[in-house]
Amino acid sequence: MKSKLAAFEAFCSELYPHELDYLISIQQFQKQENLKILNLIHYNSNNPDNRLPFDKAIDKRTYSYLKNWIQENLQKIDVDYFYDWVSDIEKCILNDSIQSDQEIDLIKKMDEVLPTSYYFMKFFRVLQHYRDYLIVRNRPRNYVIVSEYLERYKSNYFNSQQLNNKMNEAAEKVIFKKIWVAEEFHTWEKLFSDTYYNEAIDGYTRYRALVRLTILYYTNREFDKLKLVYQHLDLQFKKDVFYSKRILANYYANRAMMHSKLNELDEAEKYGFLSIRYRNSDYLFYLINVCDILLRQGKKEKALEIMVASFPDLKKSGNFYYKIGFASYYIKTLLANGSVCKAVEYAEIFLNGYKTEIFEFRWHLFFATYIDALFHAEKYSKIISLVRRYKLATKEKQMKSTPQYLPIIQLYLHASEYMEGIVNSDGLKALFIQHINELGQNRFRHKRVLEVLKTIEHNLPDIVHEVIRENRIL
Repeated sequence: MKSKLAAFEAFCSELYPHELDYLISIQQFQKQENLKILNLIHYNSNNPDNRLPFDKAIDKRTYSYLKNWIQENLQKIDVDYFYDWVSDIEKCILNDSIQSDQEIDLIKKMDEVLPTSYYFMKFFRVLQHYRDYLIVRNRPRNYVIVSEYLERYKSNYFNSQQLNNKMNEAAEKVIFKKIWVAEEFHTWEKLFSDTYYNEAIDGYTRYRALVRLTILYYTNREFDKLKLVYQHLDLQFKKDVFYSKRILANYYANRAMMHSKLNELDEAEKYGFLSIRYRNSDYLFYLINVCDILLRQGKKEKALEIMVASFPDLKKSGNFYYKIGFASYYIKTLLANGSVCKAVEYAEIFLNGYKTEIFEFRWHLFFATYIDALFHAEKYSKIISLVRRYKLATKEKQMKSTPQYLPIIQLYLHASEYMEGIVNSDGLKALFIQHINELGQNRFRHKRVLEVLKTIEHNLPDIVHEVIRENRIL
């Protein structure tokens, strides 16, 4: 029988811990039952595997009131909701259909939207359109009010605009440039970091800086630095600075990846499942992260369960970056669950169906995973043929000077060549050691190479064990 509070329970199950932190900080309930329920929602949000039941003796109207109160107070600070509202206003101004009640709301918002507000720049531009609208209609009263706001915050707007332009130029170099010198890294790090921590500018610009700082640290494997930034960001999310469910989901996903890289897997799992509590356009990307974390914890059955359950989302997605990532981790999950033949078959079908997209978006991830499946299936000649046909080793070597370089395909290729009698044991050991030395002192890259060598070790234990022991990887 369906619970009388089923709808309320479903609503609460989608709330995030940071949302509840904020709501508790602003509540001024006179009725103790309201606070009791809010605290219970907060507990359940933080303990999804040990939820406590709501008191059915409390009047349903109290639960209804609290649900409305939560929705209203989160909506007030939701930057995405504000963006939709101001965009609608802009559309009405530009097509000459703005209504008097909308104009009243727009004028009132000028008292609330300050240069530190998240979408200050968007609001400023809409007011510029509105001022033009007022001029041609000879409406001096509102024109003066709007002009005063635009003049007062003109320098704030142009400052944010210049910062965004600088970040756009820097982001192109960070994302598309494969090699950079240390001085460039520090220049970009300072720009993004100074912008994010500057509480005198708008939230949108600050958050854009944070996203780029995250990419910079991930690209350069600076996860310890990223952790310090996220500790600061965590406190911001308990206030009204950057709030929306979309942004929170993204934050949880990024924290999950960060904790995973730092091998803090319990924290990674916690944040990973928070990231997929709310389904948005990035759901598949977040789900892949969760799957990776579960596999690393040995929770292979759970990983397979959530991936299979998400196939409808995969079919609906038009994002090939996500599709290829999902396919790669589905192959990994099948291997972890002992379905080697199924993993190889799925990889071959996916390659035949999306060859162009694979090479355009995520060739290294897919082929590294596919070759792993072939190695498990002991199809060594197939690996050699595949690598040669698509020049995968050459493509991988071209990444050597980049921070994200990992010689995974080359390791599997050399092991396969040994199994096929193309290289001898001494030659294989020398090649393995050469690739290990190429990685320098970066412990994250060494960890990933060790994982590959551990897989190879099942097929040629003596050689790999000797290489790991002599080089003391990790």
